[in-house]
Amino acid sequence: MGADDQLSGFNITLLAMSDNVVIERLKVNEFLVRPLKNEKQQLPLVSFLSLNQDGIKNFTVTSNDGLKIYAEEVGDPQKPTIIFLNGYSGTRLGWEPQFASKSLREKFHLVRWDDRGCGASESPNNIAKYNKTDFYADDLNAVIEKATGGNQKKKVILIGWSRGNLVVLLYLKKYGQEKLAGFIFVAGLIEVGEILPAAAELIPSTLSDDLVTVVNGTRQFIDLFSVKPLDPRIKTFFLGGAITSPPTNHQGSTAAIFGYAENDGYVNVFRNITAPILAIFGAHDRLINTPITSAKVLATNSRATVIIYPNAGHLLFWDVYEDFNRDIGEFAGKIFKDGN
Repeated sequence: MGADDQLSGFNITLLAMSDNVVIERLKVNEFLVRPLKNEKQQLPLVSFLSLNQDGIKNFTVTSNDGLKIYAEEVGDPQKPTIIFLNGYSGTRLGWEPQFASKSLREKFHLVRWDDRGCGASESPNNIAKYNKTDFYADDLNAVIEKATGGNQKKKVILIGWSRGNLVVLLYLKKYGQEKLAGFIFVAGLIEVGEILPAAAELIPSTLSDDLVTVVNGTRQFIDLFSVKPLDPRIKTFFLGGAITSPPTNHQGSTAAIFGYAENDGYVNVFRNITAPILAIFGAHDRLINTPITSAKVLATNSRATVIIYPNAGHLLFWDVYEDFNRDIGEFAGKIFKDGN
């Protein structure tokens, strides 16, 4: 079976799971299966890090409960700001292929940060510091305020990966959309039922108090990230970031963030977004059910455009980083050209 046949089958699957609203929107090409210009094997990690040291500055903000959040920025702060949010137990460094992009660095002010309990942010071993949804909304708000220099008129584009999208929605629920210019929704979900069984079965092991259990479960979880074999250095890079987070973070944040998904909490927030939305998925995502989630995105918010990369997985911004960087750059450029 050729690539075109596989894509055709994928679209048929999507349509079978969609309602009439989505089918009508597909007819006007708002759903795109993006043809790839670059299908290279992932570059070794060093290829990104060697490009990425120049010009990066760091800052720390204090969230409402006093916890310190670490962030980094590159590019001119007077230019349009894009703020990156990492996924479950990840760190800001997951966005290396974007921070290493000369084009993105020249056109935009890029900001990435570590969730509480992750990376260089403060990581208390106390579940009470992780088990409320307001914590995550407040942390992002503090980063936004610092990144925009307190300019209440400056809007930002928020880009989340996987669970990071839910943090964006928690922020919008609490603080509203006044500062939102656009939302880039990467390999995300708006309902917990969109997590595929292979990934869902591994989550309990990542919540364990036993380090060996956490390492083994996290290693298997990371194996699901990419459609391509991960360079060993990239795999170790993601594993190291995940297992340095205390168990209380995994336990408390999972209960709080995924718990809010009950009773369509995130669906309702997503439905009410008035800013442009770009949702990007990998056709071969092994964590998120791409056909169901992409159809739900289109059915839930009429402002959303969906792109699916045919040869990418959950880690699509590494799998096909050049295509990904092109698409987010075009999306952000159009938004700010239109006056945000």
